[in-house]
Amino acid sequence: MILQKIVDNKKDLVKEKKQNPEYVKKIKEEAFLRQDIKNFLSCCEKDKIRIIAEIKQASPSEGLIKEVDPVEVAKIYEQNGACAISVLTEETYFKGSLDFLKRVREAVNLPLLRKDFIIDELEIFEAKAYGADMVLLIAKILDEIQLRDFIDVSFGLGLLPLVEIFDPWEMEKVLKHYTTLVGVNNRNLETLEVDLSVSEQLIPILKQAGVKCAVAESGISQPEDIKRLLAAGADAFLIGTSLMKSPDPGKKLKELLSVN
Repeated sequence: MILQKIVDNKKDLVKEKKQNPEYVKKIKEEAFLRQDIKNFLSCCEKDKIRIIAEIKQASPSEGLIKEVDPVEVAKIYEQNGACAISVLTEETYFKGSLDFLKRVREAVNLPLLRKDFIIDELEIFEAKAYGADMVLLIAKILDEIQLRDFIDVSFGLGLLPLVEIFDPWEMEKVLKHYTTLVGVNNRNLETLEVDLSVSEQLIPILKQAGVKCAVAESGISQPEDIKRLLAAGADAFLIGTSLMKSPDPGKKLKELLSVN
């Protein structure tokens, strides 16, 4: 399964990083020094369509989408109404990098999400050091203790976790510990199939459980999708592929934001 390949690859990369104590020390020092955290939740409180626009050059399901200058794309997103920007930092399968995150942080004022398959707390420190304000935690690849601890580490650093679920059993595990910002991935990370009904089924349960901001993720490509997921109770939308595939990402973003 592709998900297991990604996680196994990450384990090797993290192990290599942790064998360099100077790198670990440097990352932790930089993380503690950085103070300028952007507040995504204030965006969630505004009465408008809220889109976390993603910079994604490739994916296992799409292959190479488009090679871009991440700074240029980030500026386009900021200028055209995104409330936050998601930056892929996974290198092998998504052609992302932490350097992208750093460069985007220097170029825009929006909250930034480190989008990756995080399996070690060092990666949360990296997120903070390189400029993220939020960090993605995928419930499927973390046991309950890891998830709880990573949420605590994120908050300890001033970062806001976006905890992602796909299955109802993952939802139960998450809601024991966290109800602030929870995303529903419409893409099955094992089969890569996309089904918007996943959000339609799970988001109402999240909202009933007291989740402050529920995010619909993946497979959103047209205003009708936004309307459909708003009806299910979605507070925000994480959109990458349809924006990256568009010849005019700014125009596409405005189109998706135009839903009444």
